[in-house]
Amino acid sequence: MPFVAPRRAVLLLSAALLALGSGACRPKPQPLVVAMEPRPNPPAARPPPHDPRERLRQNRWLAQFWEELTPAQRRRVEARMRRARPPMASDNERAGHVWDGLGLAERDRLVFGGAALARPSASAAATASTPAAGPEGADAPAP
Repeated sequence: MPFVAPRRAVLLLSAALLALGSGACRPKPQPLVVAMEPRPNPPAARPPPHDPRERLRQNRWLAQFWEELTPAQRRRVEARMRRARPPMASDNERAGHVWDGLGLAERDRLVFGGAALARPSASAAATASTPAAGPEGADAPAP
C-alpha cells in the first residue's frame, strides 16, 4: 500500500499539469469589439410648426408693433423685407410703417416663409408710402 499513495499523487499531479498545459484552466478571451447597428442622427433643430396659430404662440413678438421689437427682431424683419419680391422696404423707417400695416398672417408668411408673400394690402401700402395729407391737400367730400 505504500506505493498507492505516491502513485495516486503522481496521477493527480500529471492530470493537473496536463490540464494546465492544454489551456483548459485559462479563461476564454472576450471578443475585442462588439459592433452595434448605427443610430440615425437626431434632427439639428425642430422645424417651426406648420400651424400659424402655434407659431404665433411660440413667437409672440409677431403681434408687436415695430417700436416694441428688439433690435435683433427688427434686423430679421428688415432682411426678410429686402429679400421679398418685390422688396417691401429699403430703409428702417419704411420697414416700420410696412410692419405696422401688415396683418398677422402676412407677418407670419414674411418671417417664416410659406405661400408667396403678396404685396401688403393697398391701404397699408398707401399709408406707408404717402405722407399724411393736411387740410390744404384734402379733397372736398363728394355731394
